[in-house]
This record gives sequence, structure tokens and C-alpha cells, in this order.
Amino acid sequence: MIKICTDSCVDLSEEQISKFNISVLPLSVILGDEEYLDGVNIKPNQIFEYVNKNGTLPKTSARSVEDFKIFFNDLLKDDNEVIYTGISSKLSSTYQNAIKAKEEIGSNKLHIVDSKSLSTGIGLLVIYACKLVQMGATCEEIVKQLEYQANLNQTSFVVDKLDYLYKGGRCSAIARFGANLLKIKPRLELKDGKIENTGKYMGQFRVVVKKYIDDMLKVHSNIKKDICFITHTCSDKQFVEQIVEYVKSKNIFETVLSSTAGATITCHCGENTLGILYLLENN
Repeated sequence: MIKICTDSCVDLSEEQISKFNISVLPLSVILGDEEYLDGVNIKPNQIFEYVNKNGTLPKTSARSVEDFKIFFNDLLKDDNEVIYTGISSKLSSTYQNAIKAKEEIGSNKLHIVDSKSLSTGIGLLVIYACKLVQMGATCEEIVKQLEYQANLNQTSFVVDKLDYLYKGGRCSAIARFGANLLKIKPRLELKDGKIENTGKYMGQFRVVVKKYIDDMLKVHSNIKKDICFITHTCSDKQFVEQIVEYVKSKNIFETVLSSTAGATITCHCGENTLGILYLLENN
């Protein structure tokens, strides 16, 4: 049997994880002196409460090599083959720890694929892999397709405020002040596994989101049309549903799903971040 696994940065719902029988290793989130497991005993609203109270960001942490060895060895039981893809190797030491665990385990039935992505960008690859399993593809075929598809992954977000990026050292105080004063909303995209600022919008968050959606759907003519995610850290669920319906009205995707970002992603972007994520076909 082929087992597909990932880390909690995947941001898929419990229903999706159960439906596709995905194994998830939760990443660590540290609030002061307390360590939590993403998706297990901490939720995004706890992140907001902590930051508002303390003025500092929680820390996120990759799982250790030993944690990965335990995780992988459990999946390798009964002569299973295992494929893991998690957060981009250029964003976290998680990937490197998974590679080290594979080397120490020494099994040729364990495969590690760099997603070059985060959040439901990983989720799209994981679901794709699960569907290939259902279609009867071999482990080698799935790994090859995942490595190929990782380069055709459109992952982007628009951020309401730069407060969390500033607290995390990812922008200057001047940039933060100017952006918040002028209501500038940066657009962040994953490029070759790294986060890059590729644009900005001016105005109220609720207004610029549709402009952002329009822009991102015009970037590529080779969109893979089976599934799209709207992933967010918004507390206003009605607004999110309006955006989902807006994307559906474009009649591009067969399925448009909303996903709430987990604690790991929330730690770095803050409240009112929203992204559209989808895969691309080969040109």
C-alpha cells in the first residue's frame, strides 16, 4: 500500500484529511514557555490573542529528525511505501529533517518530495498524489509527477496589514507604517520555493481582494481546472464565502474550496490574509 503524508502546514480540513487517508505530522508552535502542536491543541484565534496581549509573535518550529523517524517508521509498517511532501525546503528546516530521517532509516520505500510551497499549495499536491494512488499509479510514478507538479503550483496571498511581517523581522518599521497609513496590501507569491513580494494594492482589504483574485486568474492561461483553494485567516466567514462564490462565478474551476490557515501560517501573516491557490497544466 502507498501512504501519502505531510506536515500540518498543509492546511487541509479534517474532512479532507480523513477522506484521502492522509497522515499529518503537526509542526510546533511556541507561545512564551508553552509548546503546542499545530492543529492538535492550538488554533489561530489563540495566536491573535497572544500577539494582542504580548506584542510579540509566537515561534514556529520544525519537528526533529527523531520525530520524523517515529512518524515514518509507523507508516512503513506492513511493507508500505511512503511519500512525504511538506513545507518548502527554502522556508523551513522541516524538509531537511525529513531527509535526514530518511537517510537514518535507510529504506528505499520512503520518498521525500520538496513541495516548493506552503499551506494548501502543499494540500493541492497531496490531494493530487492521493488521486494518483486511487488510479493505481506506482510509487515511482507518483513521485515523478509530484516533483514535476511542484514547479507548476500557483500559491499566492494578499495581506491586510504588515504587523505580523514586521514583528517577524520580514519588513522594516518604515515600510510597515507607510503601508498601513496608505492602506497598501502586499501580494506575496511562492517563486521557486521562496516567498516574494510581487505586487501591491491600495484600499480597503475587502475591496482589493477581488482585484487580486482577478489578477491571479489572468497570470496563467494553463490553469489546471479541477480544484482551487481560497485559504485565509479571516474571522468574517461571510466575506470568505462571498469570495468563494466570486471565484466560482468565473467558471474556471470544477471545485472551489475554502480553507482556514492553521496556526503555523497564521503566526507569520496575521489576521485577514487571503490567498487563491491552484495548480497549472504543462504548457
